[in-house]
Amino acid sequence: MKPYTLILRFSTLAIGPFSSYVLATQSMKILARHIFMNLFQPLVYLLLAFTLLFIIGDLMDNADDFLSAGASPMLMLHYYSLQLPSMIIFIVPICLLLATLYSLSQLTRHSEIVAMRASGVSIYRIVRPYMLMGFFCFLFTAIVNEYTGPKYAYRAHQLLQSKKYASDDVYFENIAYKNPTLRHEWHIVGFDTRSYTMNGVTIRKLRPDGSDEMKITAKKGHWLDRRWWFEDGTIQHFNEKNDLLGKAETFQTMEMRNLNENPEEFMGEAKDPAHQSSLELWRYIQAHQHLSPSSINTFEVDLHHKLTMPFICLIAVIIGIPVGAHTGRKGALSGIMMAIGMFFGFYATQFTMEYLAKQMVILPWVGAWGAIVIFYAIGSAMIYRMR
Repeated sequence: MKPYTLILRFSTLAIGPFSSYVLATQSMKILARHIFMNLFQPLVYLLLAFTLLFIIGDLMDNADDFLSAGASPMLMLHYYSLQLPSMIIFIVPICLLLATLYSLSQLTRHSEIVAMRASGVSIYRIVRPYMLMGFFCFLFTAIVNEYTGPKYAYRAHQLLQSKKYASDDVYFENIAYKNPTLRHEWHIVGFDTRSYTMNGVTIRKLRPDGSDEMKITAKKGHWLDRRWWFEDGTIQHFNEKNDLLGKAETFQTMEMRNLNENPEEFMGEAKDPAHQSSLELWRYIQAHQHLSPSSINTFEVDLHHKLTMPFICLIAVIIGIPVGAHTGRKGALSGIMMAIGMFFGFYATQFTMEYLAKQMVILPWVGAWGAIVIFYAIGSAMIYRMR
């Protein structure tokens, strides 16, 4: 046999397995892309449809307020642009569930899943694009829920409550804030969040026994370079018997280096927990340990609830995968009703457990995370049975 013939044969034997591996890898990429696009397209359509339905429903509810206030179309558009981040958090999970049902029912109806399994593709590789999409939605909703949703939802709330629809600027009045760590008690007549400017500030610094050590008043306070600067104010000192120590010191402008409170703490004091991020709510709890145990417990349940909200995207996918595969074989209506029933069952379980947690029957974290753990286990078991 000629040398080049031997070289050619050995080269073929060596390249053969590599080429098969490359071909299999390319096939998996094409398969994953096909499944992903089969899920992504209906998800986009559902997000658009549910967003429009939400806006229409809210518009019908608030139409009288808009008309009586003479709100322009641009202001109404601005209002719903502020509402969009907070409503996305609730819309994404249900849209993800329905898109997963539709995608898998189509694949099952056309026997594509059977063909994939017959070709040696495992069920876990088939469902991987769905889990990745659920993970991406989890990250997206987590970021929105923490950084944009609460802030813009509160601005929309202020805009709606103002009845004027002239501005979404937030202005708080009569804020009472206690800092038990530093033993500071604040009272602020007005606080403008646009410039972090305070009007009518009174601060009492207390001793460990609760008596006054110092009282600071100022007509205005400004937050500059991460420091408070007070204007037109006085400083009055007290002895241990709470008697005045001399005359009050006056000042025109003073840097308050010993005041470590920041504007976000005052904003958290004035906001409803529904309009606070999880970090703001955690800070609020830490600064209000003087509240009753039942109040602290309620805030802790709300905190854990906020942390669990992005995980609902993963629950939607885990429920939708086995039910969607069942839908293609048994009929669309039965599968959709089963998935929606399980999804509302999840919300009912979560609501019940959080209610028990707020009644201090179970721990706050158990009440918030219990439904997530239960339905994650149920969905995972159903996917395992698909093998």
